[in-house]
Amino acid sequence: MAARVKAWDIFKGFFVVGATAYGGPAMMPAMRHEVVEKRGFVTREDFRLGLGLCQTIPGGTLMQLAAYIGLKLDGLPGAIAGYLGFSCPAFLLMLGLSMFYTQTRGSHFSQAVCAGLKVVVLAICLMSCLDFIKRFAPTKRHQAFTAAAAALFLAGVGVVPIVFGAALLGLFALAPGPAPDLGEGQSANGALRLAGYMALAMVLGMGFLLAVDPLLFDLAVSMIKVDMLSFGGFGVFPVMYAEVVEHRAWVDSATFIEGMALAQVTPGPSLLASAFMGYIVRGIPGAIVASVGIFAASFVVVLAASHYRDAIVGSARARSALAGVLATLGGMIVAVSYALAKAVDWGWASGLLLVLTLAALTKKVNVCWIVLAAAGLSLLLF
Repeated sequence: MAARVKAWDIFKGFFVVGATAYGGPAMMPAMRHEVVEKRGFVTREDFRLGLGLCQTIPGGTLMQLAAYIGLKLDGLPGAIAGYLGFSCPAFLLMLGLSMFYTQTRGSHFSQAVCAGLKVVVLAICLMSCLDFIKRFAPTKRHQAFTAAAAALFLAGVGVVPIVFGAALLGLFALAPGPAPDLGEGQSANGALRLAGYMALAMVLGMGFLLAVDPLLFDLAVSMIKVDMLSFGGFGVFPVMYAEVVEHRAWVDSATFIEGMALAQVTPGPSLLASAFMGYIVRGIPGAIVASVGIFAASFVVVLAASHYRDAIVGSARARSALAGVLATLGGMIVAVSYALAKAVDWGWASGLLLVLTLAALTKKVNVCWIVLAAAGLSLLLF
């Protein structure tokens, strides 16, 4: 049982991680160092089991892990403190960058930088494709899921049937992988009841948005949908693209890729690209609603899942379904990479920048430094 820690201390611990850690999965060691080794919030075993649980359910993995650890330390206030602490730095930076983007978009400076950042995001997508396929499509059967998802996505099939179809087929067609060592069983801690309260609060909040501003309501619905269909950081690319570009047509491909590029400059969770999309749609209220919406449903899910942690993490069926979903996300990232490539103005400068970016990513250079270097180089190339 984790020692009780005040919500303010939880907020401070995760704020440090959210303000300093970059690079999607690369943030996990930074979080472990801060909350396990430095602050002693939880043991290494608790951290490992929490990570395993959050990898099994939809949403931003590390955001959910922050809530899971906060819940163990101080109940619902701790879970909220973990969520807010980890997300606040990225939200504030994304809001500032979004405002700067809209005010300077027509300038030569902005156009040159955005031309380069489009190439960088495409390179990140391509490397994510390889990473997903290498990690989550090790067999021909898994690769069939990947190829089918890419073909279906390009053919215009929605994300929802692709993801749920993959989960269902995964139950019967894919091996679950080895079961983790669960150690001591986890006792109930009221998390299921708290999940019910938060679900009710979310429903009431959605009702309020529908009454006062239908556009904000639609924005919240879209971000909840993205949240519930995304697994891990880069898994958000195809889901958000399908929602805000293809389904809602709130932004075009060029604007989407520029927003995703800005998200790579900020520390913390990349899902907060939602703040950019929300700002483009409805200004500051849109940024706030989109940022809350992108995490609201998964916050409820992680509370409920915490109650059933051992059953979920130890379930062979859950691991088989997840294997199908993860193999499918790789295919959809392939499809989105193709769509994003069409938004790039190709020439020798774009080609050179793509090669340099791929080389830097292969060498494991921090994504933030790659983005900043590419922005500077773009001023000379474009």
